[in-house]
This record gives sequence, structure tokens and C-alpha cells, in this order.
Amino acid sequence: MRDKLYLLAILILFALILFMGKNKLAAFYYNRAGGYYERHLYKEAIDSFNKSLKINPSVAVAHYGLGDAYFQEGLKDKAVEEYKKAIQLDANFVPAYTDLADAYIRQKLYQEAVNTLKKAKAAFPSDREIKDLMDYVSFEYTAYLLGTGVDAFIAGDKVKAYGLLETALKINPDFIFSHYILGYFYYADQQYDQAITALNAARRLDNNLFLIHKLLGDVYFAKGFFENAVDEYRMALAINKNDAALLNNLGLAYMNLEKYDEAVSFLRKALNLEPGKVNFRYALASVYRDQGRLGEAVLEYEKVISAESGYSNVHNDLGDIYKQQGRAREALDEYRKEIALCRHKLSLNPNNSLVLNNLAYAYNGTGEYAKAKEFIDKALAINPAYRKAYLTLADIQKNLGNTGEALIALEKAKTLSGREQLFIDEAIRDLNGLRPFIKRK
Repeated sequence: MRDKLYLLAILILFALILFMGKNKLAAFYYNRAGGYYERHLYKEAIDSFNKSLKINPSVAVAHYGLGDAYFQEGLKDKAVEEYKKAIQLDANFVPAYTDLADAYIRQKLYQEAVNTLKKAKAAFPSDREIKDLMDYVSFEYTAYLLGTGVDAFIAGDKVKAYGLLETALKINPDFIFSHYILGYFYYADQQYDQAITALNAARRLDNNLFLIHKLLGDVYFAKGFFENAVDEYRMALAINKNDAALLNNLGLAYMNLEKYDEAVSFLRKALNLEPGKVNFRYALASVYRDQGRLGEAVLEYEKVISAESGYSNVHNDLGDIYKQQGRAREALDEYRKEIALCRHKLSLNPNNSLVLNNLAYAYNGTGEYAKAKEFIDKALAINPAYRKAYLTLADIQKNLGNTGEALIALEKAKTLSGREQLFIDEAIRDLNGLRPFIKRK
């Protein structure tokens, strides 16, 4: 009996020595792995961490270290698995949470990163590193969704684009650019009321952001609410006085309000900032035309043609001016030039409603009213809400002797204007008196 007890004691002591030796060996490999890691010898570190874990697989810090070594070697999936094992073994091991989240972020697996950090935050609500990382991943995820949403919108996948924006707003409802980009999507889709709602949400977060006021101005301009557009453009101008496009848009808004002095002032400022911008010069020429400064308008239109010979509608504008000045031959030449340009453009895209309208207008100018009617009908079939095309149609119908049809076209243009348009009311009165009326806007 005594011998048996002695033998049992010897076996227990041997087992204890063996166990302690194994732990020491595991620690040896762990420490060696740490040394390799510090010297950036990650493959050697991985080998040593694995040897340590083979001896003792229940050490959270060893799994964590192995995860870091895998990550440095680009083996991100393996790194993720090791971080998860570290958390399973030690739910209070904060670095494992943060490195796991970081691994997800670097793979653009943002939702997984958010889920990981939510668990960490629940366990450690006052941990500053977790909070900072949560803020960071929220920003990165939102930025990723916005960028992907813009790419989808450009590619024509609008369902995906709007869905990504909605997700971004759920993640971070106070991120101003999510509201702004959503507003831009709606603006581009001509959903103007929804655009205003989105942009007003953005301005509630920051009323001093230049881009919001500028885009709101564009939305109101597109709706024909030119007074509102002026208000927004002026607020944007108070923030950024040197944005040439903004100055040009403000000038055009004043032009539509028939406040020509203000329009000229802002259009000149825009052109001074960017003298090579043909659109700005064309806008200035058009204001001169509407203001009755025909000589100055002709000079500016000629500069437009010199800079861009195929500029849309400029020959129609010159034709109108020459006709008004009694220069019939020169007017006819300009309308024919517009016809040639439009025919070429339509050979490339036969369904361009803007070009079809310009072509119809030019044929109307040459007196070929049947051809003009043919092309304006095509334009309106493609774009039934094309306000300017109804003004062209009205003049064609008048020239064809169809007074009633001309009045119907004018009334339609009036309903599409979005606001009172005095020149259309004057045109209706003049038509009833059979006096010339067309004034293009």
C-alpha cells in the first residue's frame, strides 16, 4: 500500500513537471513570435505563434498576436478568425475587438465592423478607443456608401443609388453630405420638390454651406421660381464671392425676372472671372438682346461663334436680331446656318428635343412653316413638358394662320413656366390683336 501511494505521488509530480514544462515551452514560442513580429519577420512569427498555440490553444493573447501577424502578411481572412478566437477566449480583450474592426474596415466590410464595435461598446461603454473607432468606421462607411451610390447613379442604376443613400442616412443621419447628394440625385431626376426637402434637411445641419444654397438655387431656377433662386444664389454668394458659375446663374435668374441691369452686372462678373467660358458669353449676349442692346448682343454672339462654331442656337439668335434690324438677307443666312448645324447634330442623335426645337425655330425663320411644324411636333413627342418648344409652336401656328392653336400652345407654355411670365401674357394679348409677339426666353 505504501509503495502504491509513493508511486502515485511520483506520477502526480511527473505530470505537474510535464504540465509546467509545456506551459514554459508555449511561453517560449510566444515570446519568440513576439520578437519576430517586432523585427517584421511575420512568416517566422506566424510559425512560432502556431507552435505556441498547438501546445496551449487557450491563450487569447496568442491568438491575437497570430491574427496581427496574419494581417501583416495580407492574410486578412485568417487574421479575422484569430481575432474572433481571442474574443471568444477573453470577452474583455479590447485590442482584439478594435483590431477585428480594423481588419473589417480595411476590407470595406463596414457593416461587420459596426457590428463588432457595437458589441465592444456594450461591453466597454466608456472606452475611448472604441468610441473613436466607432466614429471613424461610421464616417468611412458613410463615405463608401456615398461614393458607391454616386457611381451607381452615373451608371444608370438609380434604384441601387437611392438605396445606398438611404442606408448612409440610417448609419449617420447627421452627415450633411448624405442629404446634399440625395438632393442632387433628385435634382438630376427632375424631382424638384424631393430635392428641396433633402437640401432643406442639409441646411438645418449647416446653413452656411455654399454648395447647399447654390444647388437649391438651381432647383428653384429649374422650377421657374426665379425669386427663390435669386435668394438662394445671393446666400451662396455671401459665402463665396468668386464662383463664376454662381454669378452666371444669378445673372440668368435676374434675366428671367426681366431685371436686365442686375443680370448684366452679374454676367459680366462671371465672364471677368472666366473669360474663356463660352456659356457665360452667350448668356450675356442674350441679356443684351432682350434688353434691346442689339449691337452689343451681335458682338458677343460673334465672339461665341468665333470660340465655338457649332454653339447651339446662336445663329437663330443672330437671325432674330438681323430680322428686327431689317437685314433680311443676313437673317436668312443665319437661320440656314442653324439648319445645317442642327441637321448634323440630329444625324448623331435624332431624338435630341433641344436640337429639334432649334431646327424648327430656324425653319420658321426661313418661312418653311410646314417643315418647322414637322420638327416641333417631334420635339414635343419626345419631351411633352418642353416649355420652350411650345413657344416655338405658338409662333409657327401663328405664321400658319392657326390663331386658336397658337393660343393653346401659349397657354401650355404658361402652365409649364412655374410662375407668372409677363411676356407670355403679352404674347397672348398681342396674338388676339394679331400683332407680332414672340420673345424667346
